[in-house]
Amino acid sequence: MRSGPSRRLTIAFWSSTLPALLAACFFYRPWVHDGPVLCPLALVVGMPCPGCGITRATAHATHLELREAFRCHPLWPLVLAYGALLWLYKVLESVRGEPPRWPSERIALGALAVFLGFWAVRLVYFFSHDGLGVMARDNLFSRLARLF
Repeated sequence: MRSGPSRRLTIAFWSSTLPALLAACFFYRPWVHDGPVLCPLALVVGMPCPGCGITRATAHATHLELREAFRCHPLWPLVLAYGALLWLYKVLESVRGEPPRWPSERIALGALAVFLGFWAVRLVYFFSHDGLGVMARDNLFSRLARLF
C-alpha cells in the first residue's frame, strides 16, 4: 500500500469504525424497543433472521444492561467479539499494507456455523410458539393491507 494521505485516511477510517458503531448503539438505546423494524426478512416475511436483536442487544450492552442484552440476542458477545476481530484485522491490514496471516476463512466458517445453528434453534422455538400466526400478521403484505 502506498504511503501518504490515502494510507493515513484508510488507517483513520478503519480505526474509527468499531468505536463509531459502538457509539451509535450507545446513543440508539432510548429508541431500541420503539424504533422501526429494519430487518428485511422480518419486514417482508414476518420471521426473525439469525441476527434479529443484535443491534438492540449491543445497545443494552453499551449501557451495561447485560441481562436485557442476553434477552434480545443470546449470541451478542460472540457477534461483538467476531466484529472486533474483523475490525482488528482491517486495522492491521491498513497499518501494515498487507493482510495479517490469520485463518480467516476457518474463523468465518465457524462463526457462520454457530450463527446458522442458533437460527435453526430460534426457528424451532418461533414456529412452536405461533410462528405462523406471527408471520401472517407481520409480513409486508399484511402491514400494507392494514394501512388501507
